[in-house]
Amino acid sequence: MIIDIHNHYWYEKDFIKKLIKCMDEANIDKVCLNGMGIKGLEITKSPEIYNANEDVKKAFKEYPDRIIGFGWIRLGIDKYNIIDKIYEEEFKGIKISIPTNRYDSDNFMPYYERAEKYDMPILFHTGVIAATRNDKELGTHSAYMRPVYLDKIARKFPKLKIIAAHMGDPWYLEAYMTSQKNPNMWLDFSGLAIFTKAYYIRKFLWIRVTPDKLLWGLDEPPEKYLRLLLTWKTLIEEIGIKKEEDIKGIFGENARKILNIRE
Repeated sequence: MIIDIHNHYWYEKDFIKKLIKCMDEANIDKVCLNGMGIKGLEITKSPEIYNANEDVKKAFKEYPDRIIGFGWIRLGIDKYNIIDKIYEEEFKGIKISIPTNRYDSDNFMPYYERAEKYDMPILFHTGVIAATRNDKELGTHSAYMRPVYLDKIARKFPKLKIIAAHMGDPWYLEAYMTSQKNPNMWLDFSGLAIFTKAYYIRKFLWIRVTPDKLLWGLDEPPEKYLRLLLTWKTLIEEIGIKKEEDIKGIFGENARKILNIRE
């Protein structure tokens, strides 16, 4: 089973049809889809403007065997009960990015408490983030999203499944160490800069990062599935991960266990 742990609802004509078509061409079984797509760059403090979770919900209702819904929430903007709402609407996970304070701020603990209660994995953006036109309004700060700020959360909520997107780019070693010290934390290597990410996995492989902690994700438009999946499968073996069990884990089995998907 191949699972894309990290992708977005890209706002373009017939996106879902294209998504499924590209998944079929690349033999992708399932995708974890969240609403922070192109519209997500128009982040605002006005909650009535943004309804991307509704679009994701329509998608996983139409393709329940292929699309896994991750509800996007805005820490410090949305109220805590948004977690209750997206759980009731049958989302299976949560996507978080651009918080109004550090991820481990005490004010954010009620979000994580609810996610742990519902066994909803959280996909955190970690690392430097692209600029948006709303950064001044929101007080966006990439340092709020350093991977080490997931450490307190992982320890306080040991049953909460935590995924650090992009391996904390550029704070790779920090992400590896935080994950290795917390059994409930994993790392996805989604997005571009693939050779940089492959280099750092190779540099710290078996020392600070192990295959059971890694998850594959695209985080790019679906037409890139075939090329990037093939590239990553080649790189993973070339950097020294050769056991079939480890390779299957990275490209789907690790995600399957996190998401409680039956074989």
